[in-house]
Amino acid sequence: MSILRIRRAHASAWHGARFGILGAAMAACFASVAAAQSPEVPAPPQQAVVAVRHATVHTCVPGAAPIADGYVVFDRGRIVAVGAEPMPAGLVGDSAHVVDVPGHVLTPGFWAGATALGLVETLQVAATDDRTEFGDFHPEVRAAVAVNPDSDLPPVARNAGILMAHAFPEGGTVSGHASAMRLDGWTAKDRCVREAAGLVLRWPMMEPVRSPWTKAAPEEQRKERDRALASIDRFFDAAEAYVRARDADPSIAQDMRFESMRAALRGEEPILVDANWPGQIESAVLWGVRRGYRITIVGGLGAPEVAPLLVAHRVPVVVSGINRLPLREGDAFDAAYTVPARLHAAGVECSIASGDEPAHERSLPGQCGRAVAHGLPHASALEAVTRNAARIAGCGDTHGTVEVGKSATLVLWTADPFEVTTVVRRAWIDGGEVDLGDRQKRMRAKYREKELQREPAPAAPDEPAPTAP
Repeated sequence: MSILRIRRAHASAWHGARFGILGAAMAACFASVAAAQSPEVPAPPQQAVVAVRHATVHTCVPGAAPIADGYVVFDRGRIVAVGAEPMPAGLVGDSAHVVDVPGHVLTPGFWAGATALGLVETLQVAATDDRTEFGDFHPEVRAAVAVNPDSDLPPVARNAGILMAHAFPEGGTVSGHASAMRLDGWTAKDRCVREAAGLVLRWPMMEPVRSPWTKAAPEEQRKERDRALASIDRFFDAAEAYVRARDADPSIAQDMRFESMRAALRGEEPILVDANWPGQIESAVLWGVRRGYRITIVGGLGAPEVAPLLVAHRVPVVVSGINRLPLREGDAFDAAYTVPARLHAAGVECSIASGDEPAHERSLPGQCGRAVAHGLPHASALEAVTRNAARIAGCGDTHGTVEVGKSATLVLWTADPFEVTTVVRRAWIDGGEVDLGDRQKRMRAKYREKELQREPAPAAPDEPAPTAP
């Protein structure tokens, strides 16, 4: 149990004592919710060679056309062959498991980007919420440490083809490090692919907000913005000074906050900046350029308006949700739907995240379909949730495409992944076939049984009329 969970458990006990019997009853109810665990058993390591044949294979390699009648062979969790049928004789032995699936579609596993999947179970129950830590600056936090491997939500996401997650901590100004996670495995350590996959930074609003719900005057908002920007600079100045001093004199006492930032300060690990408005994005990019950091924009609704700046400095964008309202009243109704298409047309590398709460990550394929309907090429939409998402999470060398040597993290679909009627038929993470059961399927089976029990029993056949004596 993480420190944050322990703190919240203590808080729950205090509230139970504070509010008496009702509070204790509510705490017990919430504890029963928190204790729920997914019964799906994690996949064992791949035991035999698997060959998927006669599927339409989308490799998600830029410029590569789909293989209409293709095969993919993987062994020990890695892809060993990809091509068009007929598969060469002798490529696999008699012991291989052959999956013959004409009419189906094979893609890399989708990524849930900028997500709290695994960090929160029930939003209304604080004891199941490990997204945030106390304070404004806590870069030492790593999302992988708090991921719950027994959560009921990842199996639901797997049934939408989502096999990987870029899990983000939340709260404060510097929230900590995001982590790249598999959506299968016995422990959080088993699931972790990359523990430090970007330092999350929340950027302040640059323009004053004028609305009925804003009490602060524009001048006060500007002063608060300047204070926030100054505090960010002071914190990173202190981190850089610490690293220089300790490199020169290793006897200086360690500061774990600043030690955790070394890769980000050197530009080896990206800084994932939460920003939506054009002014926020422009300010964050120029700040990163001035300090020599690698910046990735997360949110990105206003990114098309500063696309030349993003292209000039090779800044990728995680578009956090297509099903959103426009930024401004005067924007077109479909402004959010067209963001990926406009970024693609401008030459900005982008991925698509659902932007939804963890329980609804399954909406990701449908949101990609909406982006395609509003101008994003189909192949680019697939790359946005596979190749590009893997690259942004620092895993592009091992995940995100169907290529020899890459992880066999694959999804077999009945048809186009972005169609509402399409379902996931089978899925593999590092070659191990994952259980596609989930809470929603169990509930469907339960209430289907209820309906079957309600159906009237067949009527008994009419009895023959008695014969006369």
